[in-house]
Amino acid sequence: MAAAVPAASPARAAETPQEQANKKVVLAFFGSLNASDAAGTTGRDIPIIAEKFLDPGYTQHSEQFKNLPGPGTDRDKLIRMFQNMPPRPPGVGPAAMGPQKQVAVMAEGDLVMMLVQRDMIDPAGVPHPNFIFNMFRVKKGKLTEHWEVAAGMGPPSPGAEGAPPPGAGKP
Repeated sequence: MAAAVPAASPARAAETPQEQANKKVVLAFFGSLNASDAAGTTGRDIPIIAEKFLDPGYTQHSEQFKNLPGPGTDRDKLIRMFQNMPPRPPGVGPAAMGPQKQVAVMAEGDLVMMLVQRDMIDPAGVPHPNFIFNMFRVKKGKLTEHWEVAAGMGPPSPGAEGAPPPGAGKP
């Protein structure tokens, strides 16, 4: 006998109270990180932020992250990574990059997905939009897992709004 599997509804009426609470946890975590970054105090603040928002068994799903040196849990490595970041040179940082723009935040069950955009400045000083996808699993008000992908955006397709006219920039 086959088990019935309920289909996900693409047009749910509203988020549940728990999904709304989970979104608030993710947004508060990012708000704390962004405020600390803007103040230049992330290295000092990260243990407090981690204690408040990250479950002791927090898992970061990233090979690059897993290869960070040193012992400890993923939560320990995240704290150490933020504490060991070198200070930014003057004029570089959130103010120079512009504010992080929240594009979308969605929750389904214990997962919260967030897409943000921030202009990244290249060596010539030209800003380029960069999009960062984050997905967190939230349990009992704490972040337990995190997935992240960042992607820069290429130039607009020829003929698209904002694209240079054909032949522009060619000798």
